[in-house]
Amino acid sequence: MAATDLRVGEYGGTTSTVDSGTINALSRQPSVFDFAQTNQFKIYLPIFPTTEWFVVQANVPDISLGTANQSTPFTDISLVGDKPQYGDFSITFMIDEQYKNYMEMYKWIKNIAFPYSRDQFNKLPRPDNIDRSTGSRYRTSTSNIKVTEGEKNLYSDIQLTILSSKNNPVLNVHIYEAFPTSLSSINYSQQETDTTYATCDVTFGYTWFDIEST
Repeated sequence: MAATDLRVGEYGGTTSTVDSGTINALSRQPSVFDFAQTNQFKIYLPIFPTTEWFVVQANVPDISLGTANQSTPFTDISLVGDKPQYGDFSITFMIDEQYKNYMEMYKWIKNIAFPYSRDQFNKLPRPDNIDRSTGSRYRTSTSNIKVTEGEKNLYSDIQLTILSSKNNPVLNVHIYEAFPTSLSSINYSQQETDTTYATCDVTFGYTWFDIEST
């Protein structure tokens, strides 16, 4: 059987072949041997500055891609999908003694939902003073999907920066068009024997996220 050349990078490079099994071992060695640490990160929450300082946990959302099935007389063939599905983005923050960061998040959810009066809708000013009246940052600059004038202040881009063991930025995770969708309960108990500090979980809805190397 004649040798079949593969694309650069497959099975070790252009010299690799299917029938010979040639592998360039040197090209497959990693250049970084340190491991990522899950406590090395910082977060930027433009419209939640008080909450930002107390964040103790955050996540890079999961992403999945659906598949399409092509029917055949034999086994159906899976084909690549075209719409990625993004998982939840959430943070956990310590609640300060004055509950200022909790109220910051609570008021913003009420600002979106107007629970008992339409006059509550979109009345809070944005701490970052960003004017979003020109529309949203969807996918490409040519997109005709816009955030309307009345809703411009309800969305915010969030940035999660992943740090190395030496506190140097490694990755930036950009969460686009984010807004809080849930605020967890706070539980109290007089049966606690040790001091327990209150925390709160926030889940955000968003349009999409992107990751770039620094």
